[in-house]
Amino acid sequence: MMFGVAKLAGPVAKAISKKTGIPVTTVTRVIEVGLPVVVAMVSKRARRGNTK
Repeated sequence: MMFGVAKLAGPVAKAISKKTGIPVTTVTRVIEVGLPVVVAMVSKRARRGNTK
């Protein structure tokens, strides 16, 4: 994955999986797909100067 997201997603996915009971692979996939989307959205809002 890009920029070490996979390296970050592993431990986070294990912790979330332990708390929720959702399989680690599912949580990892959601993090790997969702995190770049959230970062892109936040950076786009920051570029527009939209800081409410």
